[in-house]
Amino acid sequence: MISLEHFSYRYAGNDQPALEDLSLTIDEGEFVLLTGPSGCGKTTLALALAGFLFSQYDGEFSGNVDVFGRNPSKEPIYEIADLVGLVQQNPENQFCTLMVEDEIAFGLENRNIPREEIERSLVWALEAVGCLHLRDRSLRSLSGGEKQKIALAAILVANPRMIIFDEPTSNLDPTATREIFEIILDLQRRAKVTVLVIEHKHDFLDRAGPRLIQMSAGRILGQNASRPGPITVRKPEYMNSVDQPLLEVTGLRASYPGRKVLDGLDFQLFPGELVSLLGDNGSGKSTLLLSLLKMHPPESASILFKGRDLKDIEPYELGREIGLVFQNPDHQIFAQTVWQEAVLGPVNYRLQPGEYEDRTRSLLDRAGLGDRLQEHPYRLSYGEKRRLNLISILSYQPQLLLLDEIFIGQDWKNAEFLMGLLVDYVQAGNSVIVVNHNPAYYPLISTRLLFLSGGKLVVDAPLAEGLRRIEEIGKSVYLPGSGS
Repeated sequence: MISLEHFSYRYAGNDQPALEDLSLTIDEGEFVLLTGPSGCGKTTLALALAGFLFSQYDGEFSGNVDVFGRNPSKEPIYEIADLVGLVQQNPENQFCTLMVEDEIAFGLENRNIPREEIERSLVWALEAVGCLHLRDRSLRSLSGGEKQKIALAAILVANPRMIIFDEPTSNLDPTATREIFEIILDLQRRAKVTVLVIEHKHDFLDRAGPRLIQMSAGRILGQNASRPGPITVRKPEYMNSVDQPLLEVTGLRASYPGRKVLDGLDFQLFPGELVSLLGDNGSGKSTLLLSLLKMHPPESASILFKGRDLKDIEPYELGREIGLVFQNPDHQIFAQTVWQEAVLGPVNYRLQPGEYEDRTRSLLDRAGLGDRLQEHPYRLSYGEKRRLNLISILSYQPQLLLLDEIFIGQDWKNAEFLMGLLVDYVQAGNSVIVVNHNPAYYPLISTRLLFLSGGKLVVDAPLAEGLRRIEEIGKSVYLPGSGS
């Protein structure tokens, strides 16, 4: 059994507790689904149960934590790791090696498991997450979704009594999301593993009847509470009254050593368009965004931005016109406080304070970050970092936004907030390309869909036609209501 009794935790340097007087009991073999707003303490709770909160973070706590008769606040982390496996929200945070094979074998080697057994377990875990073909790859060469699958395999192979999944499908395409959820359900049913899943998109998991626990502001708000309401957002009204495209891409080819990723892409983007870029994990979506900013130079392409060849535009000037939000929020945090991070762009581009300060403060307030301006960005939750990432780009108002999975880590209210920002942005004559795997989100805001498969754009169409085309190519799992 797992239990917390009147447990409170406050991170060093924070005035407010992350968890406050929290009491909870989870029976062995139980399946629990934990939900709540971004930043409410879900990940902190997961870190406490797995023992990392006490060995890897500075802070003060009171109350008791018990995991199968052991106390994570007093026991060595390697002993708690035999009992509890944590699949973290950001997979890169848990990688210990450089290669896929080494990462899966790492925990077993530390336990002195015989090599023959390691080999069998390694193959089983990779097959379970559909990644046996990645065995010989380096971790840095993987897409965000592939990294998330490998992080899951590295926990599965250790066979702990409890597995905590902190948004395990946040970087996954709908097909992989369904596969991972099936693995979770099978583990719980067949192996009787205790499962705690932190997840915002849980329609598929609801079918298994988990105990639903809802958190808010560091406390348990309720159990078996109601599901979130529908998202309401104003649809963008796109009228193509401009002959000159903002962006024109012809013959874009890109690859990594030994692997072709993009194979001759052609498309245009006009002012006022909000385009959703879809495709399976590893299909090249992030590579395409990086290519448009010359951060992953294509092998061959003609890319024109506002009629100018991208090759002739200096990086400083290009960054002023095109803003990118990376898939991993930690990859673009540079400042020491939330406020400094939010205004880093306009300060670097020497804008006058009157051009950005009021707008940026308003955005931070609406994002729930207005009272945290002097905190270090790394103290924010994953979802809060994502909102800060976007605000740090919107603060200097580039004409084109490239957003890689901006909705990761967002509860439905914050997702609704971000969608509203993007709709307002394109209604002002700007443009957006957003990578998004969530079938519940992209139809609400898209004027057009692009779908990548096999290195090519197999769908490039307005929303209604694009949805039909996606079904025709056998990707109906991407459609709204698919249950993933």
